[in-house]
Amino acid sequence: TKKTFQAIIQPAVDVDYFNSKEKKFNNWNIQETINFLTVARLHWKKGLEYTLQALAVLKEKNISFHYTIIGEGQERERLIFATHQLGLDDQVTFAGLVPHQNILKYYEDADIYLQYSIQEGFCNAVLEAQAMGLLTIVSNAEGLPENVIHNKTGWVVPKMKPIILSKFVIDVINLDKKNKISLNAQKRVLRKFDLDNQTKLFNAFYSF
Repeated sequence: TKKTFQAIIQPAVDVDYFNSKEKKFNNWNIQETINFLTVARLHWKKGLEYTLQALAVLKEKNISFHYTIIGEGQERERLIFATHQLGLDDQVTFAGLVPHQNILKYYEDADIYLQYSIQEGFCNAVLEAQAMGLLTIVSNAEGLPENVIHNKTGWVVPKMKPIILSKFVIDVINLDKKNKISLNAQKRVLRKFDLDNQTKLFNAFYSF
């Protein structure tokens, strides 16, 4: 009888590197600045314009925030123009390409990670954000609902719906169990998406 290899080899991240002390999220007040982060190439598939539209709603509600986008791509000029049109010049930073060894600081400084893609695979940046304890909000594009467990390790929002995204963000800001969600995400990444575990599975696959 022919044997089959049945293990699923998941994407993985270096949890020794992307590893933060347990984040502590207190109840934010309207004067505190909330730091959002996205790591993505500047492409229409990443849904960044919808993200900006959602954040413009937060500004209208006098919620103080700053949004950093790490990445480069063909949509840069259009997204900068969209930022200006939405009146978000003071709230948005396009950080460009950041060497991987320097990216940890951005995760450490962020509170909420946004990956509101129109099309997306599994997305390792989302795993990195969860490993760092960020509150993570993603769209329901392709692999993202497998990456984030809705209401347990983060939140999954219907794609291309910026008003709905803005409501979810506000709900997360006001949520009492932020610390629990953050810790759930860290534990799950450590348990399921550790690079060492992935290496062992690949070794088992190629020696099968």
